[in-house]
Amino acid sequence: MYAHKFDKAVIGGVNEIELVQHAQSGSQEALNTLIEEYYQIIFAYFYKNTNHSHQSKDLTQNVFIKMVANLSKYKPRAPFKSWLFTIASNHLKNYYRTLSRHPESVELSEEALVTESLTEQVEVGRDLQTALAHLPAKQKEVVILRYYYDFSIKDIAKITGALEITVKARIRYALEKLKHELEG
Repeated sequence: MYAHKFDKAVIGGVNEIELVQHAQSGSQEALNTLIEEYYQIIFAYFYKNTNHSHQSKDLTQNVFIKMVANLSKYKPRAPFKSWLFTIASNHLKNYYRTLSRHPESVELSEEALVTESLTEQVEVGRDLQTALAHLPAKQKEVVILRYYYDFSIKDIAKITGALEITVKARIRYALEKLKHELEG
């Protein structure tokens, strides 16, 4: 079997790599365990990026559909979590592309906006969430991956398809903007 430096991740008492291999072999239980383990963090990733619960649920569902469809292609060269976040990052980019072409497709009702606002206040400090919302999408994504999910610069570069120096610059510029916004 595979022996990698990152194979120490344990989910439900089972080594993550072994769990993925069981899922690849057709184990519905292993697949369900992977989905249960990562559903909330993928949803939170989208929510922090979009600030919309409904879109975040849809995006999350689509990521797991892609995960299941492409699970046989996963090779443990990187942690499964990084592979899954790469799918999520690509899906987020597609979402923003679609949004820029069809902004009316994500309009929310007034009631939904009130619900979103209340959820936002509970999950994250209002000022920080507002400041994050003002960041360009690429800067917001790297900040969320770095500070909410504790990915390394190298992992973020792989997930987003950007150079490490670009990731560092995006983080630096984002932090400067956040500091300015929060102090102002």
